[in-house]
Amino acid sequence: MKKRITVTVLMGGKSAEHEISLISGREVVKNLNFKKYNVLPIVISRNGITWQIGERAAFLLDSPAKRRVKGKKPKVGKLIKTDHVSIIKNHKVDVVFIAMHGPNGEDGTIQGFLELIGVPYTGSGILASALGMDKISSRKLFTQAGLKVPEYLVLQKDDSPQIVWKKFKPPVFVKPHNQGSSVGTTLVKEKNKLRDALNLAFDFSHLALAEEFLDGIEITCPILGNNKPKALPVVEIVPKRDFFDYKAKYNDKLCDEIVPARISKALTKKAQQIALTAYQSLGCSGFGRVDMIAKGNNIYVLEVNTIPGLTPVSLFPKSAVAAGISYPELLDKIVMFALSK
Repeated sequence: MKKRITVTVLMGGKSAEHEISLISGREVVKNLNFKKYNVLPIVISRNGITWQIGERAAFLLDSPAKRRVKGKKPKVGKLIKTDHVSIIKNHKVDVVFIAMHGPNGEDGTIQGFLELIGVPYTGSGILASALGMDKISSRKLFTQAGLKVPEYLVLQKDDSPQIVWKKFKPPVFVKPHNQGSSVGTTLVKEKNKLRDALNLAFDFSHLALAEEFLDGIEITCPILGNNKPKALPVVEIVPKRDFFDYKAKYNDKLCDEIVPARISKALTKKAQQIALTAYQSLGCSGFGRVDMIAKGNNIYVLEVNTIPGLTPVSLFPKSAVAAGISYPELLDKIVMFALSK
């Protein structure tokens, strides 16, 4: 009988997406193949200092998740504030499944920690993760790769809002340069609302983007793989609000997500190829999701999500199912890609 692989599922952390990360982590814990894996959940506190592991972490999840947990309460039901390296080493972790979203989890920070201690982890490496989180740097690379991106303007806190209206007319998107899940993003329809939108963006970042509003079809394409990645079915996103904001991303009643997208076969193929190019231009690996806008025959790249949501209503699992890949099979592939790097 083969030795089971010990997988630590890392979730939570110091991020505006802390709660969503817990939901993603819970779903990963519940759906990893228990015949193949020993599962050790670790929940990182909101301040990033305290790590709750094993049974103590599972207490924050739910009953199905608890049944997947490795070890017994006396051994792993601990609250640890220091020496996080020992947590990983002492439990002989084979691979870390990163289910963290936003800063500190998706931007290369936790990836750097795991690189230092020599433990394999899911998803992209340090540089690709950092680039994926930085909307400015990533767009420069997309452009260099020959891809179209929306027109945008970078603003600092002391810049006058009026420079936005010299370049754009409303509506215009305002967003922080380094957040995910549309955190801190506003669709500004009236000029007098711009300052509030910028203040919100600056609450999350020292730089903000003003971005042209493209009246097109919002689509996203999940990518799976390392050196020879493959594009999964394209998903069409139809928000029931002004745009696909944070609430709509995690409440399927606030938007319709259609798989496959209602675009032509030719445009679908083009979107998948562009998504692959964007993914590879950042040096991504494992898995990711490329968000785009289709307008006419043009495809505009918005961003690459290096750790896309893995909740029950998330886009990546829906696309995978449409490709004939069940959720447990998807998780298995992600783990195997991590171990094969």
